[in-house]
Amino acid sequence: MPARRLLAHYKIDPKRNRLLMVACNAEDMLLPRSNFTFYGLPALPHYPLLKSNRSQFTPPARSLIDVDDDTVLHNAEFDADFALVQKREFVVPDHLMIHDWTFTDNHYVLLGNRIKLDIPGSLLALTGTYPMIAALTVDPTRQSTPVYLLPRSPEAEAVDRDWSVPVEAPPQMWSMHVGNAFEERDDRGGTSIQLHMSGCSYQWFHFHRMFGYNWQNKKLDPSFMNIAKGREWLPRLVQVSIDLDKRGACRGCSVKRLSDQWTRPADFPAINPSFANRRNRFVYAGAASGSRRFLPYFPFDSVVKVDVSDGSARMWSAAGRKFVGEPVFVTTGGREDDGYVLLVEYAVSDHRCHLVVLDARKIGERNALVAKLEVPKHLTFPMGFHGFWADE
Repeated sequence: MPARRLLAHYKIDPKRNRLLMVACNAEDMLLPRSNFTFYGLPALPHYPLLKSNRSQFTPPARSLIDVDDDTVLHNAEFDADFALVQKREFVVPDHLMIHDWTFTDNHYVLLGNRIKLDIPGSLLALTGTYPMIAALTVDPTRQSTPVYLLPRSPEAEAVDRDWSVPVEAPPQMWSMHVGNAFEERDDRGGTSIQLHMSGCSYQWFHFHRMFGYNWQNKKLDPSFMNIAKGREWLPRLVQVSIDLDKRGACRGCSVKRLSDQWTRPADFPAINPSFANRRNRFVYAGAASGSRRFLPYFPFDSVVKVDVSDGSARMWSAAGRKFVGEPVFVTTGGREDDGYVLLVEYAVSDHRCHLVVLDARKIGERNALVAKLEVPKHLTFPMGFHGFWADE
């Protein structure tokens, strides 16, 4: 196992033309602290890092800082020759699992999921009879969600705020994915930060049966993820708003649904990447149409387009017994919804995948479907969660 692994999500900062990544140490799964490293690399037009003549990017050696019961975070920025330009370190006194994260002009934003060691599960994992994820369990003892605002530069450090102390968002929520985040100055010199993201309850998320996969018989059965005692258990789109005064002290934090018109389960929020790190109007997400009697909530069978400005929502759904993965936006013009939404559709009865191309402006209309391309059978997979688009 490599000493350090990249998280599933990277970010593009279009304002600074940078590719941002986060890595974690492999052994942190079993230890009461975590080590995260932020990497910022120049990203010239059309993501040349993906087409570099360098066959592999190797992060520098990990820091020797080890702090028990803490999360240690490092930020390193490199120039075009991969020379270290800046390195920033953060010590966060909490035991967290970070799957997705985001950034603004001045902050790295971490939404922490609180975890703890599962002693019986860890013993089974050490014997090799259970996977390593069995060593963890969720920690629902705190009825809030920690949001860490970490300064991207020394100039961004606030006078009246200790950045190792999180903003506690009022409801307890397992943060899943972030679509966008941005910050704006108000007329009093303060800062307003908004996040568009998805979250679910700690009760819905299950380490030992992730997405319904049974590692013992290698079967996928997500039926237990459709047994919910309340709608608030299920994945949902939310907006997190944080207000800071001019000295960085938190004036308030609130969480609300991204759309009052869309109350069905949804996850994997995505936006036009040209609007990352600034105020956006549209959010696209995988969603449940509510039309299925069996597996009504998960996996998803639809794509929802939410207009954040008025809370309206429009939907495209796959027909029959078909499920869809994460939507990816491909820009074609200057307006925010000028482009295509790509997603992989899985047909259960045929065990085949199709690449679906939707006109983003026409989602909700009959002619939203532009094309459906069959994926070669040897590349078939039942649910593809993450993807990206790279221009040639």
